[in-house]
Amino acid sequence: MFAAGTVIGSGETSQLASVARDILTAAGIAFEGLVSRANGQDPPDCEAIVDGRLAGIEVTELVHQKTLERSLKAQKDRAEGREPQNPEAYFVWDRPELLRALQVCISVKDRVEPKGGPYSRYILVIHTDETFLEAAKVEQWLIGATFPTNRITDVLLGLSYEPDQGRCPVFKLRVCRCDQEG
Repeated sequence: MFAAGTVIGSGETSQLASVARDILTAAGIAFEGLVSRANGQDPPDCEAIVDGRLAGIEVTELVHQKTLERSLKAQKDRAEGREPQNPEAYFVWDRPELLRALQVCISVKDRVEPKGGPYSRYILVIHTDETFLEAAKVEQWLIGATFPTNRITDVLLGLSYEPDQGRCPVFKLRVCRCDQEG
């Protein structure tokens, strides 16, 4: 139901680094030397120096896949002059759906064995343009939420630009590094 892979563009490395740069900066994380790793050399998608040490950075996009596919099909039908069987749609998120979707994204990226390193930190950057994920709601929904991980040390969730805030809100998710069965 949720896309938990690298969906941004077609996974172009420069786009991944750009998304990582924007969200790390918005989160106030100081870094230098951010570079994309070559195709076939990932995971992680990028590397940077954070706190004077090498960090691996994975980038993924949170989308409600079923709703996205429905909307894309409707748009294609309209472009071809047909009335779609199902019109374009937007998924209306709630707290349980968001927390479950975030854990799916985290778990998928946490399972993979990095090809580089060693990394002092392994950061997951999640970007989303989901219409009904607004900063005020997300902030409330994340209260008390903790996400178990094995490898990932930091998770950042970057939302779409919000004009009333004049920025793209970013949330640092609370993670619990623990041994978990995969």
